[in-house]
Amino acid sequence: MPDDTQLVVCENARGEKIRLPDENSPISIISFDGFGSMDFDVKTSQNSGQDGENYNTSQAQKRNLTITFDIQSDYQRQRDRLHSFFQPRSWGTVYYYETEGGEGRKARYQVESLQIADYGVSRTGTLSLICPDPKFYALTDSLTSFAELQGGITWPLELTNPFEASTVVKELIKTIANDSAVPMGLTITFRAGGTVVNPSMMDVATGKLLKVNTTMHAGDKIVITTGDGNKHVRLTSSGAETNINNLMAYPPVWPQAQPGDNIYRYNADDGIDALSASIKTTQVYWGA
Repeated sequence: MPDDTQLVVCENARGEKIRLPDENSPISIISFDGFGSMDFDVKTSQNSGQDGENYNTSQAQKRNLTITFDIQSDYQRQRDRLHSFFQPRSWGTVYYYETEGGEGRKARYQVESLQIADYGVSRTGTLSLICPDPKFYALTDSLTSFAELQGGITWPLELTNPFEASTVVKELIKTIANDSAVPMGLTITFRAGGTVVNPSMMDVATGKLLKVNTTMHAGDKIVITTGDGNKHVRLTSSGAETNINNLMAYPPVWPQAQPGDNIYRYNADDGIDALSASIKTTQVYWGA
């Protein structure tokens, strides 16, 4: 049986939420499984006459979360409620809290099965959720802007015309810390205040360069996502969004923040003074 402090919250595609356990529901939790485990498929090969094998690669497997519960009363209504909530072929988000009110983590799921006993004073059920992406993510994002406000007020105060309380100072290089053991995908946003030719972002440590071969105009925005299974380049111009993955410089580079400190530099072939950049990251974990 889970600790009294553990809490799982499921959110479906309609934005509805179910708390497990819930003191206002006749459903008690027997167990949570799969939240802290890791499962990897290790590929090896063996040469003729070789003792042991050679390591080739390994891949994290999908995550299977199972929640076992008892329905104590009001059986039909509770069964209908669960069947209505956990719909097949529909994405949901599961939130896990080791202690209620503490730090939470989340993962995306698809419903694999929901089985509930047909009879009994206490009717046991099992909910199976599949997370194709086995990683858990922090509930909040971190935003790193390549610009900061610099105060313009000094003492003794001198009023000038025009008077500026602060100015925006652009920085071409920023450091992003990854405190977990899992690489983090990036959401890179370029915004143009004028004409900008071929904006780019470089991982300074590796020298790898992400570059978009396009000309941006005032008001344009390019958003690049580099997470596993979510590699996209989208341009928003005059209110219309277009997928421009085909404009990535070849070979395409999708930088991710490795564990530790990561240094990034943004640039452009022309018009860098009209370009601003930011990077959004979400901490990633192998378990809840």
